[in-house]
Amino acid sequence: MISVERAVIFMEETISPKSEKPLMLEAILSCPILTRMSNQLLADGVKRFFVVCGPEFAAEARACFPAEADVTVSELQSDLTAFLNTPDQVLVLNRSAVPMPEAGPGFAYAAPGYELQEAWKVRMTNAVQAAELVPGWLPVFGPATIAELEPVLRERT
Repeated sequence: MISVERAVIFMEETISPKSEKPLMLEAILSCPILTRMSNQLLADGVKRFFVVCGPEFAAEARACFPAEADVTVSELQSDLTAFLNTPDQVLVLNRSAVPMPEAGPGFAYAAPGYELQEAWKVRMTNAVQAAELVPGWLPVFGPATIAELEPVLRERT
């Protein structure tokens, strides 16, 4: 497992028809997906978070983390670039996901902050040269995925 102390979480722009908010703020078993994500990341040793999110959902996104957590919620590229000003590995979660130990490597990845700065600001691409896929995250694509996951998660709690 890659050791990271920073994570960037991109909140989807797609609004759930059920609640008229981003999928990441939808609940699975009474707990927002973003809260499940933050709890796992904190348990994994992540100390700083950047949530890419517009102002209309910023307060709700911030509430998914403990009050003492170091969290920046912003949609400004300048804020993200400042957060990525590090040679250290940064975990990137580009959509809603549920931590599942058996999930193999897929869409979550980690790369040095400087590399992410370069790729996202200068080259304007998601093709990050030094990225390593990170296992343990199962993507959530919508209400159907939530319905499929709830019985599995219910058994685990």
